[in-house]
Amino acid sequence: MLLGSPELLKTGTRSVVVRAQVRGGPVPGIILKHFRDEPVCGFDDWAGAEFLTRRAPELGPRFLAGDVDARLFVQEDLGHGRSLEELLRGEDERAAAGGVLATARLVGQLHARTMGLKSEYELIRQALPPRHQRVRVENARFLLEHEGRLLRWLSAVEAEAAPGTREDLETVARALADPGPFLAFTHGDLAPGNVLFTPGGPRLLDFEYAGMRHAMYDALMWLVTVPFPDELVSRADITYRIALSSQCEAAQVDSQWARARATVALARTVNLFQWLPPRVLEEDREWAPGLSERAALLHHLARCRALLAPADGFPGLARTLRTLESRLSERWTVPPFVWPALRQVGA
Repeated sequence: MLLGSPELLKTGTRSVVVRAQVRGGPVPGIILKHFRDEPVCGFDDWAGAEFLTRRAPELGPRFLAGDVDARLFVQEDLGHGRSLEELLRGEDERAAAGGVLATARLVGQLHARTMGLKSEYELIRQALPPRHQRVRVENARFLLEHEGRLLRWLSAVEAEAAPGTREDLETVARALADPGPFLAFTHGDLAPGNVLFTPGGPRLLDFEYAGMRHAMYDALMWLVTVPFPDELVSRADITYRIALSSQCEAAQVDSQWARARATVALARTVNLFQWLPPRVLEEDREWAPGLSERAALLHHLARCRALLAPADGFPGLARTLRTLESRLSERWTVPPFVWPALRQVGA
């Protein structure tokens, strides 16, 4: 097998990514990933690609080979399709909305296909160094160990945590560490730029934060983290639920479904206050292209409140976040973010 026409796609302190054409090989092109720093992310990426190739090869690029010592692995090149982000930044409303729904269906299929396969995935990941804790345990520990960052935000807006906040955080953390019937293989960094539309359908890219965790972690993309019109969020949620329910009985029960969504929404909203310091009160910066930190915080709070409404439990943490939302809304006037392709949706 001969390689030709190399193209540097990415170079940075963490990794180098190269595309190359193949002559006489099983695929027309390959992607070579060499990770310099943060080997945990690099080997998570490798393990995710290898696991998906074994269990659901049509959902992402096929893993081909790897060298642990060289911190290098090779996977199939899916070509030059358009990403979901490109569709959202375009002018075709139907294509963009259809892309969001196709992504929700794809993610539901991913989770349905990988439920019950925890041991198989972990055998692949544990054969690669280093990962000392399962990713879902890391997520839970971070939530609890950095409670003080949330409290600093409350202090900065002259508010206090409601009684029961710590207990609710512990409940959420336990659900993250042990998702029960919602445990599945997750992408972990589901963003519009990580979904590629190919002639064969949508595919997931880049598994640096992948692992077995609460399935709803990926559903956060349309539920909480990425601004979409409410009507499109509802359609994506239904599309995802239908796909997931084929293998997850808990997803068919309204009360369990509502609580699962509320659990991950609470975790992600608190995480955002743990990631961003209270200096945002004095200075607003870009959080993502076109979306400021203040806009992201207010969007998370509003979406979390909406997802908590039909769910039982979490009264202390819910009240604490409502207080934060009220205090921040009094300080900030932030125009809502709207994707260019979706400006007419819900208008």
